[in-house]
Amino acid sequence: MSDIRRLLVRVLAATVACTLVAGLTVGSGAASAKVPRTPHRYTAKIEPLAPYVGQSICSPGAKPGTAAFATMLLRTYKSSRSLGISRSCSVGGASEHKEGRAFDWGVSVGSAQDRRSVQALFRWLLKTDRHGNRYAMARRLGIQYMIWNRRIWGAYAASSGWRRYTGANPHTDHVHFSLSWAGARKKTSFWSPRRFPNGSGNVPQPPRPTEPEPRSSGPRQDHPDPQPDSRTKQPRAVPEPRAPRTLTAGPALVHERVAVRTDRRAGTLTRGALAEGHRYLVEVAGTYRYDRRTASRADAECSAAARSGWQRTRSLRTDQWDADHLDLYVDGHDLYAQADDDRDCDTGGHTYRWVYQADRDGRVPLTVWDANGHADNAGTLAVRITDLGRSRSTMAWTVPAKAKAGVTSPGQLTGGEDYRVTVRGTWTDGRGVTADAECARTSRSSWDRRFEGEYGEDRFDVMLGTFGHDSLVPRLTDVGGEPAESGASCAEDHVYTFVWRADRTQPVNVRVDDPRSYADNTGALRVSVTPYVERQPEPSPTPEPTPEPDPSEEPTPEPDPSEEPAPEPESLRVDSRSPSAIRTAQEFAEGTELRLTVTGAYLMRASSDWIAADAECTASAEEPWWRSTRFEGRFDGSWSPLGDLVVNRRLVSWEPADGRGSCDGSDAHEYSLDLTVAEDGPLWFVVADDYYDDNRGALTVTVEPR
Repeated sequence: MSDIRRLLVRVLAATVACTLVAGLTVGSGAASAKVPRTPHRYTAKIEPLAPYVGQSICSPGAKPGTAAFATMLLRTYKSSRSLGISRSCSVGGASEHKEGRAFDWGVSVGSAQDRRSVQALFRWLLKTDRHGNRYAMARRLGIQYMIWNRRIWGAYAASSGWRRYTGANPHTDHVHFSLSWAGARKKTSFWSPRRFPNGSGNVPQPPRPTEPEPRSSGPRQDHPDPQPDSRTKQPRAVPEPRAPRTLTAGPALVHERVAVRTDRRAGTLTRGALAEGHRYLVEVAGTYRYDRRTASRADAECSAAARSGWQRTRSLRTDQWDADHLDLYVDGHDLYAQADDDRDCDTGGHTYRWVYQADRDGRVPLTVWDANGHADNAGTLAVRITDLGRSRSTMAWTVPAKAKAGVTSPGQLTGGEDYRVTVRGTWTDGRGVTADAECARTSRSSWDRRFEGEYGEDRFDVMLGTFGHDSLVPRLTDVGGEPAESGASCAEDHVYTFVWRADRTQPVNVRVDDPRSYADNTGALRVSVTPYVERQPEPSPTPEPTPEPDPSEEPTPEPDPSEEPAPEPESLRVDSRSPSAIRTAQEFAEGTELRLTVTGAYLMRASSDWIAADAECTASAEEPWWRSTRFEGRFDGSWSPLGDLVVNRRLVSWEPADGRGSCDGSDAHEYSLDLTVAEDGPLWFVVADDYYDDNRGALTVTVEPR
């Protein structure tokens, strides 16, 4: 038996056998179990039951209320553990984990002690308080729904009680909690009864689904780390920005750039007026100094100090240790925006995006919250606001080469329409390379379309990015423009065009591809977009005579697509120690339908604190049972879950061959995937990891026609 098989056998032998507990009512021992301590004595004033608000953006950093709730449970129930708050934006499916407002509390149905703890907590959350408020603590904490042992309780359907939960994950090894935005932001009466009510922020509410089905979260957890200001004498605290009572009228805001003054408590007012109910893309870039110390820097969401790196949650005052200062507010709403690089803090480009839905008409103030005062601040934030209710067929904008996050178009393209995109201009990288949209050169080389520098071939091109349905991080594509007026490979006038079809109605983001640093770049590219109309051929002045067929020549029959040979079954061995992808010997035509089957497991960390993985699930020395939780790290240039078998650079959802649950914990570890080939070529396979030297074992993949 191989070493990896022996280790996996030990993992399977240590798997906890979960006992199915039918009821969720309190057992005989639950009355004596601990419950969390309440930080205040509450009056009758209380929040309503939280409505269902699903994920609408991706901002995976733990929000302060979620982190405080998790800490409270872990301190109360010492034997429990955290299974995480945050989930990477690249993981499939919608989940409040991706907004930092869901917590997976690690308790097991197979443990009598854990069952007592869970039952006591549920009773405490849902009981009626002395003022007659039903579900009192759940309301005060902003509990949106809870899932445990195949049952779900939703505040939006509280009268139905605990209902049957039919999601793939039975939630027998953890309780899933999803919080409202008010609860996640720690702005509910449980934490601050004196300040209650404080607005929950502006979050569009989609229609309530019949059954939310979040998946279990990864183990990564980002707790807020308040950094009180070191000054001994603190001025009187500046209160959190509030929306003004009334807004002034103005012309309709379609697209506007605003330089937000950070040295003014009142901030900066937009010139155009927002319309109630309209959705706007708010894009913020830049940094500012929030006191007289050079190292005290902040952007729209994060900040840094002399002895502290960039972090998303920072308090400047000891008397407001739980506050999140220095963020940008729009009309009194803290945006909790998403970073361009899909991390908590964009420490390179300092660019963040948010889709904001206006709740009233008028010009809105853009402000930052500096609780210590704004007089010693310096710098501005560059804000771009675009009305997402309008599409523009013709646009033009400038993309500075030093803009690491690129520049987003000043309007939307209409889905399904074709556009002619023109990019002109040159830029330099500050290290000897001059480039345009497609070609590059150095002082020792001529213009080359496939310029190969120290970072590989065909870099320094222009990149076009589109946004996903649940993410504001651009998906970048090398567009491959052609010279506008000549047939040469590189344009002498540095003007290139290409035709782009918008797959759905949305803005587009354009940036240059600099594999090194953007800070020393100079120059800019000019982008213009117009509707594309395919030219019809000019009619011939005289009709061409139709040639008569030669009877001696037999016509060549057209190939019958149905007679094309089907792909042959093929098996590959994917070595977990290799960062290089393994490719199929065959090439497949676009649209080919395939069935992929993968078997086996491997070690993605071969040490005393081992981690085992198969195509979809992991187990570890700390948690020796197979589960869909993933450990996160850097893979293929972005933050993503590790351990999956990747197909053509895409993380896919492998299904257990037996169709049950999320994981195949048997010796076979067999999963399957029905795949329709997206483009001509071979298939590539590699395991997702950020360090391959400590891996052991391999997976076997079979590719066959479907």
